[in-house]
Amino acid sequence: MPKPRRSRIEILADVLSALERRCLNPTRLATEANLAYDRLAKLLDDMERRGLVARKLGEVCITKEGLRFLEEYRRWRSFLEAFGL
Repeated sequence: MPKPRRSRIEILADVLSALERRCLNPTRLATEANLAYDRLAKLLDDMERRGLVARKLGEVCITKEGLRFLEEYRRWRSFLEAFGL
């Protein structure tokens, strides 16, 4: 049985999770987040506009706002899983 498709918010969380430990170049980030490079490039533009990531010297880094988003996402997921959703 194929894995269900990830929602946009799950993809955002996967990208931010990959950046949580260290800054990465976009190619490595695409691999770690399991995304096509062209799709990641579009997503990064949106994430940067929203203040979740910043680009520095050819690398992508998570911001404080990105860390806060990731923390809230994990709390929300935990809450839903507690109710079996």
